[in-house]
Amino acid sequence: MASRMTFAAAALAAALTLMAPAVRAADDDLVYFLTPESERLFETASETGDFYPLIARFVSETRQTFCGIASSVMVLNALEIPPPVEPQWYPSQYWSEDTIFTLPVLEKVASVQQIEGGGITLDQLEVLLETSGATVDRVFAADTDLDAFRKAAIATLQDPNAYLVVNVSRAVLGQGGVDGGGHISPIAAYNAEADRFLFLDVARYKYLPSWITAERLYAAMNTIDTTSKKTRGYVVVRK
Repeated sequence: MASRMTFAAAALAAALTLMAPAVRAADDDLVYFLTPESERLFETASETGDFYPLIARFVSETRQTFCGIASSVMVLNALEIPPPVEPQWYPSQYWSEDTIFTLPVLEKVASVQQIEGGGITLDQLEVLLETSGATVDRVFAADTDLDAFRKAAIATLQDPNAYLVVNVSRAVLGQGGVDGGGHISPIAAYNAEADRFLFLDVARYKYLPSWITAERLYAAMNTIDTTSKKTRGYVVVRK
């Protein structure tokens, strides 16, 4: 098992071609990838099954407001949900941050320009994924608690046909300043001993993936989205 984990850590390191800036001291509660502590957490993690299909489809958001788009692309590809046919890639097809904007998505969620201006809410993320062919369970943080979230998250990570995507406040994670608003990314692993989840951050030009305690992750979800006026939360995505 240890050799497999070491290989996975090396694979992620190779995948992170756009390196994040140095971690600030204020972020010391988060354990960032490419550190000895992160490697130990991965090697002793209790749930890692979602890491492999997600890292194989790991993308970076192409715009600073496209975190929900990039996260959706990753889980749709991991679930192998058929994408729209693109002549330029035929016969090979895959979801991308361009092909996800089908006419139904534009009609039901928002225009590309609107998302560029303000990103998407948790409700819109649910509709985006459902319109793209997935089955989605959406949970607002106000409708659950830490223990229930932890249980649901672990169950999702144990299900090979489901993926967890969370909507959090950057500020609560200690990533304030220009990054202090909302952010969306998938969860890829869990270490029961440390009670930390691996947040596979799609803003890979700013932050490496990080291990976040369940308590802090839930607190980051249990914040008000100024656009929807609701708490943030998470979605469980299935085929």
